[in-house]
Amino acid sequence: MFKKILFSLAALSIYANAINCLEAYFKTKPVDYYVPEDYVLDSLYRAPAEGADSKPWSKKYYYTPGNSLPDSLVLMDSKDTVKTVFHYTQEADTLNGMITLVINNDGELFGMVKYMKVADDMHPYAFYRSNSGKVDTLNGYVNLKDEETLVEYKNGEFIKVLLDKKDPNVCHIGNPDDEKYVKITYEALGQTIHLTEEDSSTLTEMFFIPLYPQEETIGIRKIRPAAANIKKYQYFDLLGRPAVNKHSVQIRK
Repeated sequence: MFKKILFSLAALSIYANAINCLEAYFKTKPVDYYVPEDYVLDSLYRAPAEGADSKPWSKKYYYTPGNSLPDSLVLMDSKDTVKTVFHYTQEADTLNGMITLVINNDGELFGMVKYMKVADDMHPYAFYRSNSGKVDTLNGYVNLKDEETLVEYKNGEFIKVLLDKKDPNVCHIGNPDDEKYVKITYEALGQTIHLTEEDSSTLTEMFFIPLYPQEETIGIRKIRPAAANIKKYQYFDLLGRPAVNKHSVQIRK
C-alpha cells in the first residue's frame, strides 16, 4: 500500500504540482502553435479591465483522450453561443530530426507545423495555418534560458518573461510601469495548470489539462476561478457552458 502511494505521488510530480510560473508558461506556450506537448488548452475566459470598451467571452475545447487536436469548440459571449465541430486528421513525418505535422480539417489543409526537439529547454517551430481564408505564418522558439528567465522569439521579436523574485507562482513580461506589462500567475489544480494573464486592458484565465493524465489516488481540488474574479465571468461557468441566469443563451445548430 505504501509503495502504491509513493508511485502515485511520483506520477503526479511530473505534472502541474512540480513546476513554477516560468516552467508552466514554457510547457503550455507551444499549444498556441499546435506543437504537441504534455498539455492541451481546456478552456479560456477573458474579461475586460475596468473601463475597457469590450465584453467578456470564453471558449471551451473538447478532446478525445490522448488526442492533441480538439473535437469541438464552444465559443461564448454575452449575446451568443456557437459550437464548432472539427474533423481533424494529422500526418507526421520526421527527417533529420525535424518533425513535420500536416493537419487537415474535412480533407482541406488547415495547418502545418515544423518543429525540432533539440533540448528539454528549447521549443523551435515554424507554423502555418489557413483558416476561413486567413493565413497565419510564424517562425520562432521558446527557450527556458535559466531558472529565472524565459525568452520567446516570434517573427523577429524577442519577448522576455521573468520569474518574480518573491513569488515562484508569478512571472511577468516587462516592468509594472511599462505600457505592455503583463503579469502571469500560476496555480496548480491537481494535474491542471491554471494561468492568469493580466495587462492594462484584459484579464485572461486559461486552464490546461495533461494530454495523458495520470491515474490519481489522492484528493484533487476542483477547478474554480479566483473569488475576486467570479463577477467578471457572470455569463459563463467553468465547464464552458452559459451560466444559469437571465443571460443564458442557446447553442445555434
